Amino acid sequence: MKRGLATLGLLLLMAGARPAAAAEPFKVIVNVKVAGKAIRRDSLAGIFLGRAERWGDGRPVSPVDLSTTSPVRESFTKAALEMTVLSVRVYWTRTITAGHFPPPTRTRDEEVVAFVATHPGGIGYVSEQAMLPETVKVVTLQ
Repeated sequence: MKRGLATLGLLLLMAGARPAAAAEPFKVIVNVKVAGKAIRRDSLAGIFLGRAERWGDGRPVSPVDLSTTSPVRESFTKAALEMTVLSVRVYWTRTITAGHFPPPTRTRDEEVVAFVATHPGGIGYVSEQAMLPETVKVVTLQ
């Protein structure tokens, strides 16, 4: 891991969030114990590509993906990672040989929400229509 991305000290910003460039068909969610209201796209990409391991408070980052057949994942991957789902799969195929593994996947929004809610450093994304309990919160994508 690169030292600069291993700890996400300023990953979530407390204020000054600007709205996403366009209304995305997904929302990024984190466990309520994660501080902040916004996340930078490059930081989010670092999390979902295994380049960032910890939040600013030292808590492990626990990302979760939707299945590779999900249209929400396709939208998220294009907007947040600036990649295709196929290119992310190829990336992880190469990275696994170095001992790094992709985030676990879930098939439905409810499963992603449950994962994020039960992992103190949890982060994921769900469809814009997903219902959210008080144990998770939406963060703005910058």
